[in-house]
Amino acid sequence: MKNEFKTGIFFTALGQYGSVIIQLGLNIVLSRLLTPKDFGVFAIIQVLVLFFRILAGQSISPAIVQNKLLTNKDYGVIFNYSLIMGIVLAIFFGFFGNILSKLFDNQIYVSLSWMMSFLIIADSVNCVPNGILAKEKRFKEVNLRFLFSLIAGAIVGITSAFLGAGVYALIIFESIVTISTLVLNLFLVKIEFTKSLDLQPVKSIFFFVKHQTLFALIDYLYRNLDNLLIGIFLGATNLGNYSKGYQLTAFPISVLQSVINPVIQPILSEHERDYDLIRDTYLKITHTFAMLVVPISLFMFLNADKIIYFLFGNQWTQAIIPFAILSLSIWAQMLAQTISVFWQSRNLPHIQTRNGLLSFAIIGSAIVIGILTQSIIGVAYAVAISYIINFFVSATFLLYKGLGGKISQLINVLIQPFLLGVLLVAAMLISNPVLSFSSLFLTLLARGGLWLSCIAVFLVGTGEWSKFRIMMKK
Repeated sequence: MKNEFKTGIFFTALGQYGSVIIQLGLNIVLSRLLTPKDFGVFAIIQVLVLFFRILAGQSISPAIVQNKLLTNKDYGVIFNYSLIMGIVLAIFFGFFGNILSKLFDNQIYVSLSWMMSFLIIADSVNCVPNGILAKEKRFKEVNLRFLFSLIAGAIVGITSAFLGAGVYALIIFESIVTISTLVLNLFLVKIEFTKSLDLQPVKSIFFFVKHQTLFALIDYLYRNLDNLLIGIFLGATNLGNYSKGYQLTAFPISVLQSVINPVIQPILSEHERDYDLIRDTYLKITHTFAMLVVPISLFMFLNADKIIYFLFGNQWTQAIIPFAILSLSIWAQMLAQTISVFWQSRNLPHIQTRNGLLSFAIIGSAIVIGILTQSIIGVAYAVAISYIINFFVSATFLLYKGLGGKISQLINVLIQPFLLGVLLVAAMLISNPVLSFSSLFLTLLARGGLWLSCIAVFLVGTGEWSKFRIMMKK
């Protein structure tokens, strides 16, 4: 288990860090070529595509990982059903563009919907090979494939933006990444293709897929309800500014979550009855991640204006305050995102669904309250507070219902990260006025250097660094 975990972490980190660099670079370039309204239009279509992608069978991959009795022939049968489902949903989504064009009074949604419909088919077909690669713990192939697809998509997307493609450049990027991934998947995984539509293989994963899909839809609703309601009630420009701030907070979450989550389930699924092992792993990962994301949250909050202007330019001033507010919830979002994979590892998707409903009630209610303020700043406050509340509620639910633990165990592993956060805030409030230069790059470099130095001193002085090294060896 130790060697598999180390190998998985290494290659997944390679893939995800490369992904963040590529996507951030693409975002920086396109933010200077496109307007907030362009990004708002894309945000709306992207939110709806995600909904159809979930319906197209994203839950099939973890179901394949968890089920140890599937044969090569079963994979071929499930592949057939995923293809049929993808085609049907893609047609529905294509026609759905007519409804969007009337709802938002913009004909561009008609063409965008048909362009994005092909991604739904590709995503659906990708589910089986993705599941097989994860089940076989082929982390190296998965992440090298991912990096190649991103590089190809970024090159074509940026080129099309310079040629004046506008919002279509974002669609082109997504399309190249998804299609490249599909082609490489079919090359890496030799699926035993069959004409059979036998229902037995589908029945064997149906319980897991049903509850995992329901949870994914609930998760989708509370994570995208703010974008949908802002787009409808506050307009595309406001949505563009809000989503730019939200997207920037998602980068550190994506880096850490995407490194650890794909590795945990394939490994811990083989120990699903070992409460102590899984609980111990959860608490150690939560403590380690908290030591990383609490400082990141605070740094982004206290340097929000400098980060926005440096990365995206002066046209994104209205994104600064929402970004700063949302940054305060980065740590809670990150720690909450790791919870779902432990439900999967324990093979408890039905209880995970209850957790999702609870999260939806908390975050969905807060988003509606935020929309009533008629301001993206009000929405940002409501969302940030609700994410923090949701983390503590969800973590408590996991410990009691899934891992046989107590909330006191969670509090214990969070004490040191919060103490580090308090010290960092004090240090940055004192030093930030002094470390301000005409160059945004030099300002962020100086503040970042001091921030890292404070973290290093704290880790060494409290013995946290030694504990981390011991944990990695184990």
